[in-house]
Parts: sequence; structure tokens; C-alpha cells
Amino acid sequence: MKIALLFLACITVASAQFWHPLAPCNGHHECPAIGYCCHYSTVLLFQLCELKPNEGWPCDPTNVSSCPCNDGLTCQQDSVTFQWTCVKEVEA
Repeated sequence: MKIALLFLACITVASAQFWHPLAPCNGHHECPAIGYCCHYSTVLLFQLCELKPNEGWPCDPTNVSSCPCNDGLTCQQDSVTFQWTCVKEVEA
């Protein structure tokens, strides 16, 4: 019995050390620093940490339905498919 309680205590402590991807957030500071933003989910109807789109991923230029593209990327419309995707920023 003591071993079972010790095991459960260890699991509880270990699980508290990890970030939960569906945990509500109130700002970007509550999400992992690299690759996430705090965004309102139209499915769950509250703010949660979402993954920023990477190169080639679909995106929303208004940032209403998705986070802005990852650092170094910008949301641009493809001239053939008219789909918005994240592409590398071109320096002028």
C-alpha cells in the first residue's frame, strides 16, 4: 500500500512538471516561448496556446483564425492556388 501511494505521488509530481497544450492562457507569456502564441479558439471558445504555422503551412493574414507565422516567415497568398501559406520573408 505504501509503495502504491509513493508511486501515485511520484506520478502526480511528474505530471505537474509538463506544460499542458489545452490549458487556457491569458497572454503569450503563459505559452512556451518558441513556436507558440496565446490565441482564441473558435472551437473551444476560450484562449489557449497554439502552435504558430511553419513554412508551407496554411495561415490567416488577419490572424483571426490562427496565430501569426513563425519568426522569419510571413503569410502570403499563392498566385496559382490563392491559398494563404507561410513563406520565408524576403529582405529588400
